[in-house]
Amino acid sequence: MESRMKSAVLMLAVMALLTLTGCNGTCSVSNPTSTPGPTPSSPNEWTWVSGARTANQAGSYGTLGTAAPGNVPGARAGAMSWMDADGNLWLFGGEGFSSTWAGTTPYQNDLWKFSGGEWTWMGGSNVGGLMGTYGTLGTPASGNVPGGRVGAATWVDNSGNLWLFGGFGDDSTGKSGDLNDLWEYQP
Repeated sequence: MESRMKSAVLMLAVMALLTLTGCNGTCSVSNPTSTPGPTPSSPNEWTWVSGARTANQAGSYGTLGTAAPGNVPGARAGAMSWMDADGNLWLFGGEGFSSTWAGTTPYQNDLWKFSGGEWTWMGGSNVGGLMGTYGTLGTPASGNVPGGRVGAATWVDNSGNLWLFGGFGDDSTGKSGDLNDLWEYQP
């Protein structure tokens, strides 16, 4: 069951990335909110947009909050994703590789944004396997961050805030299990 859920979440993230980079045929000067990117030369063709040709690659995080051509999340499965009002892809966590690989693939809690053909590391850790930092319930803080996880429910509200609920991953004590925490991120 868990592997099917990971596969479904991964497929949704890939579909969101393909929609973003293909712009659904809406990339044009008259649509300034679409994110420019490679467009297939004809229908029914794939375009490789980002990432390595080989499996199990570590991420290249660059500078927090700064887009760069060399930035890329590490290989992972079960990541959560959102599409914001500007057509940017947001990616959180999953199980896989951070900036280093120590022979394990822990749950990640890194937050990424894909816009204009480049990745930006927006938050969380560049080292996997970290527990959540919850802070005070209902109070936003720069130190608050969900623990690494897979398979959470995600949505974007009418104000453009990103929401994350539950999944399977690391709680505030470092224990792994089913989670029921609800998080809001304001981009």
